Amino acid sequence: MRIGRQYQEQSDPVQLAPLIDIVFLTLVFFMTTAVFGQLEREIDITLPTASESEVAERSRGEIFINIREDGTIILNDREVEVPELQAILLRVADFFPGGSVIIRGDRGAPLGRAIAVLNACKAADIQNVSFAAVEPGPDED
Repeated sequence: MRIGRQYQEQSDPVQLAPLIDIVFLTLVFFMTTAVFGQLEREIDITLPTASESEVAERSRGEIFINIREDGTIILNDREVEVPELQAILLRVADFFPGGSVIIRGDRGAPLGRAIAVLNACKAADIQNVSFAAVEPGPDED
C-alpha cells in the first residue's frame, strides 16, 4: 500500500494588471505618434530656412495648409482651390474662433499662392497665421 501523496506544483498565476497597463500605454503611444505623423505626412515639401525661427505652441482648431512647389494647395491630404479653401476656413472659424493657420510652403512655391491663402484667412477673419520654416543647417547661410 502506498501512502505517499503526489503534489503537483502550481505555477504562479499570470498578473493581468501590469499586462493591461503595458497594452494601454502602448496604445496611447501609437495614438499620439499617429497624430504628429499625420501633420508631417506631406513629405514632398522642402520648407524654407529662417535663422530667427521659433517653435510655436499648439492650439485647438489649428489648420496646416501645404503649398507644393507647383502651387498646389493641400489641405487634409487633398487638393483644394482657393474658393473651396475659403469656405472651409469660414466653417472652421465658426467652430474655433481664434484658431490658427500654419502655412507650410515649399521653397520654390509661387508667392502668389501664399498670398491667396493669406487672403482666404483674412476673409474668414483668422488673425493667427504663421509660416513654417526650419533652422538653416551648418552649410547654409
